[in-house]
Amino acid sequence: MKVPRWTPADPAATVARRTWAKAMVATITDPTRLPTYGTPHWAALADDDPRKLAAAVIAAECWATDLDELPDRARRDLDAARAAEDALWAEAFEQARQIAHAQASPAAFALRAHYAKTQAERIADARRPRPGDHPGQNPNQPDRHPNQHLDAVQDGEAA
Repeated sequence: MKVPRWTPADPAATVARRTWAKAMVATITDPTRLPTYGTPHWAALADDDPRKLAAAVIAAECWATDLDELPDRARRDLDAARAAEDALWAEAFEQARQIAHAQASPAAFALRAHYAKTQAERIADARRPRPGDHPGQNPNQPDRHPNQHLDAVQDGEAA
């Protein structure tokens, strides 16, 4: 079975339907005693009871009004969903921007330069003396005792 496509009702027909429904329900003097359509209390009413017909008319009018307002409600829901999705994407973009900015900081440049080198290059850099380093023993100099003067070692004197 093919489901018919929904088309909006003619505004004049909508006004006529609502006017008729109000007239049908206007006969009910005490709306607090009106049962909800489809409940056991509604089913227990006699078929000729005006409250039974009024409850059915109210239920039908609620359904029709819901359908009348469907396009506007769907548009509002879609707009709200789009706005929420836009906010999520904006938040994700901002987080990505902050991460990229943090990686562009001077501290990150040093780390990036460090890991861009091979392990052999890093070892060679570590062995190279830097300003302020304590000079180590030169392999071309003979061993000497820490208290022995350098001139004594060159003269060949023992410690």
